[in-house]
Amino acid sequence: MLGNPQRGLTSIRIAGSNGKGSTAALLEAILAAHEVRTGLYTSPHLVRVEERIRLAGRQISSAEMSACLERLERFPELTFFETLTLAAVLAFREAGIEVAVMEVGIGGRWDATGIAGSVVAGLTNVGSDHQSWLGFSREAIAAHKGAVLADATVGVLGPGVDEEILPSLGASRAIAAERLVRLSSGAAGAVEADWGDGPVPVTVPLAGSHQVANLHLALALARAAADVGIAPPLDGPAVRRGLASVSWPGRLSMHRVGGREVLLDCAHNAEGVTALTAYLESGQPRFNLLFSCLDDKPVAEMASRLQPLVGEVAVFELEDERAAPLDSLRSAFVGAHAARNALEGLGRLEDPVLATGSLRVVGALLEYGELGG
Repeated sequence: MLGNPQRGLTSIRIAGSNGKGSTAALLEAILAAHEVRTGLYTSPHLVRVEERIRLAGRQISSAEMSACLERLERFPELTFFETLTLAAVLAFREAGIEVAVMEVGIGGRWDATGIAGSVVAGLTNVGSDHQSWLGFSREAIAAHKGAVLADATVGVLGPGVDEEILPSLGASRAIAAERLVRLSSGAAGAVEADWGDGPVPVTVPLAGSHQVANLHLALALARAAADVGIAPPLDGPAVRRGLASVSWPGRLSMHRVGGREVLLDCAHNAEGVTALTAYLESGQPRFNLLFSCLDDKPVAEMASRLQPLVGEVAVFELEDERAAPLDSLRSAFVGAHAARNALEGLGRLEDPVLATGSLRVVGALLEYGELGG
């Protein structure tokens, strides 16, 4: 009924339990620096829904988003995510996008981002999130995510994909990122990447050691895109220019909130907390913690990992129908301050403050602050 706007769209899809958005942002920046006209579709948004769609390096305007959504009003049976995915496809076609980088929402087998298929696809890792939808074993979850790789012409496995889970992916043709790009530690936090032209020093633009794996997969996907002819060959100076332009709020990033500098991180499950604790143990100052999460998250496990590494804790209940109840949060974080909202919780804590537990925590604070400030 819409004229199949997905036909002719060249896409790269990225699936995984954690790191999808960071990998997508890194890949899009690398491709754009090679003069590819890129689109970027990510989820969820932090403050404004327009954050989900980027066209040739800029966020879609409110007017452009409204125009796309108006065309979809006659399809009320579509879910929220399906509607926004179609809006992205419509926007990409209107903007003449050459390659669309699309972050998978949940799982992969039934995800709406599969509407256009994908020439290249990547998998960051397989965790234990969204069990109510994907199954209560890592094998079942892996099968959903592996479908994204199986559907692509080239599937690439990120360094975070465990070898033991490979048989469950159903993607025997997928290749390891290491076969496309070799990454080794460099000086002063940099890394050296070799995609066949010799080692090239690059700087990881996002904080946390876990971002090295995301960068590795992004570079491997860019190399795969070049190999299948949808992007130019990788060029060292272009890669460095692209990475220097990356800004991805809420991933161990500092923001000004209520006149204070606050560290915001979107760790929202057990695997995300593992990456966050590694950062906290790497010689950082002892942060006080502002925390909330959704009710399907392992809050007790997250609390047991985080509380020994922080000072005082304040918890609050998110404004979301799936919010973890305040009583559950207080039980998990023994002795925590209870607040009515994020800003009140922030006011209960001295500097420095880390806020985490959900993208909605980050979004709530960014609404008060200055995005990127």
